[in-house]
Amino acid sequence: MPDIAGAGDVAASAVAAAPSREVVIVIGRSELDRLGSALQALLGPDTTRPDTPARLSAAVAAAIVTFGDAGHGRVRVDRRPPGLYTPEAWQIRLTNADEVVTDALRAAIRDGAFPR
Repeated sequence: MPDIAGAGDVAASAVAAAPSREVVIVIGRSELDRLGSALQALLGPDTTRPDTPARLSAAVAAAIVTFGDAGHGRVRVDRRPPGLYTPEAWQIRLTNADEVVTDALRAAIRDGAFPR
């Protein structure tokens, strides 16, 4: 007969390993420029212009930290195509980000500024 006590441990670990929430925001060049300006305004004048996937990813991650307890999540940015060609699309992939982060990012892309 199988050990029933062990089955409870498996069920508990399955509940703890809930699927992560992932949001992908795809933007073009004009939206990238608005988001970049908003990030530089939020993070300060010494912020490097976020014009590469690595810089944009770092800037968005730094912006998430500024939300404190209200914001969390991980970010990854890809540029399609991955070279200096047009038209280009930028994919901002947020994993386990809450609505505070996703709403603020969408507002910055749309309006060129983060909500206060």
